[in-house]
Amino acid sequence: QLVFQILYHHVPILSTRTITMNFRAVLVALALGVASANRDFRPTASVSVGHRNIGSGLSADGITGEVQLESDVSDELKVGLNYDHEQASSGNPIKSVFARISQKMAGGDVDADLQMSMGDNQLAGDITYNRNGNQVVARVNSNADNVVERVELSRGAFKGTYHTDSRNMDLEANADLDDDTNLLVKMSQGDGTANLEINHHLDADTDVQVNMQPGADNMGASVEVSRRLDNDNTVKPRFDMNSKRLTCAWVRKLDAGRTATVNVDPDNSVDIELESNDKNDWSGKISAPWGNPGDADIKVSRQFSF
Repeated sequence: QLVFQILYHHVPILSTRTITMNFRAVLVALALGVASANRDFRPTASVSVGHRNIGSGLSADGITGEVQLESDVSDELKVGLNYDHEQASSGNPIKSVFARISQKMAGGDVDADLQMSMGDNQLAGDITYNRNGNQVVARVNSNADNVVERVELSRGAFKGTYHTDSRNMDLEANADLDDDTNLLVKMSQGDGTANLEINHHLDADTDVQVNMQPGADNMGASVEVSRRLDNDNTVKPRFDMNSKRLTCAWVRKLDAGRTATVNVDPDNSVDIELESNDKNDWSGKISAPWGNPGDADIKVSRQFSF
């Protein structure tokens, strides 16, 4: 009930936009309904806390914090809110509220993931329809000139995207050239560009990815090699032809489903990230400028289930 009490008291009175007013009314009604329902109410909280530029010392201004509260109303409906510590000074730390809805319709599955921003009352998100291997995704935005910003149609190896504002199309298709090689082609009518991605399985321990953009300088080429050294260690060097820059990632498997990744970009930064397969386990990330580790940003995250 605490989740929805916070939601009810912090959601501001909205403008006369009918769509956002109705969305708020639905969320508040759901909150009151769940609070009074005789059911096992168990919200989850995804918490992320960090500090920027730790080398300058600890300070309140450097602290970052985000919390996402979410709860199942039913098997078909989830509602929640996003809290942002840095927005607290503006008077409303609630960044947005959201609802995720799943329904059967016309012989297919409909999933709606809608979010309303408290800053500008924008209602936006994706509505997805799946049926017989076909997927249609409509991106909606109540503040845009066209409420439906784009529509994506996917079937198998093909995806087409229509942008309603520019009336341009993006096309994407992939094909297996052989048992070890896959080709992905992306074309954008609006940008007038084409991108090629080739993924090749060289051997049991080595994969190669080549990206190219015909018409760009040096074909916009980049090459990444993923090489497994042993059961626990993998290195991924990447070379960009345009910038002549070499970056590298080292991935190490740890116990209990955890993974440590070190990303090194000698011209920019060093990142160290700890991840886990279990959302209820801690994860963390340290990002520091190259050559100045004292100015690192630190963040830790975890999900709590009640």
